[in-house]
Amino acid sequence: MMGIVTSGRKKAKNFMSMEEYKKQFKEELGINPYAGTLNILSPYKKILEEMDGIMVRGFIRKGKKYGGVKCFPVKIGRLKAAIVIPEKSKEEYLEIISKHNLREKLQLKDGDKIKIKFVPFLKWRRKYLLDCEEGKKKARIKIYYENPLLKNPLIEGCEERKGNKVLPSRIVASMIFEGNEKENFKKLLTWTKKRYSIMYPPILIDYGQLKEWQLEIKWNTA
Repeated sequence: MMGIVTSGRKKAKNFMSMEEYKKQFKEELGINPYAGTLNILSPYKKILEEMDGIMVRGFIRKGKKYGGVKCFPVKIGRLKAAIVIPEKSKEEYLEIISKHNLREKLQLKDGDKIKIKFVPFLKWRRKYLLDCEEGKKKARIKIYYENPLLKNPLIEGCEERKGNKVLPSRIVASMIFEGNEKENFKKLLTWTKKRYSIMYPPILIDYGQLKEWQLEIKWNTA
């Protein structure tokens, strides 16, 4: 994914300094973030806002509520980083965190183009509510996600199921990409097999310009 470096509103420094966020970024992403973000303009911002990433929880501090943050692990060159999308953000740009001051490390200035590479990551799928049409031998299941970031329900076929059923959270290995499906699936498969066992066949989700491979997995206990 290509992005164009731009200036932000210089609000990120305060948020990146909060221990409640910093602790979760370290736990979920393995990043102890520099107090600031690199801001980029990208046509994929709206697509990423619709996608399900790694969630960093919000919290309340001194009576003030701070929202959750959706994260996507990436690399810029060889540097580990993550795109972060605050729930309350209305900015026109994407924000990227890293342990480095990326502007200084990469000697970037406004208007520079940079290449951002998505990397495989784990996420927890929230609970589903299956709403089946009753009285039919073959019905349709509407799957509603509890995660508010997913606005549209997925629809799948089912046989002779009735009523509503809540399914538990699941662990999913994901790879967001643009371009070659086969090549990116191979990357996800290689990454997954080193750590986990695959439970179900892969799912390819097409968001238009970006796509996502998903594999439902379980921890290897051996």
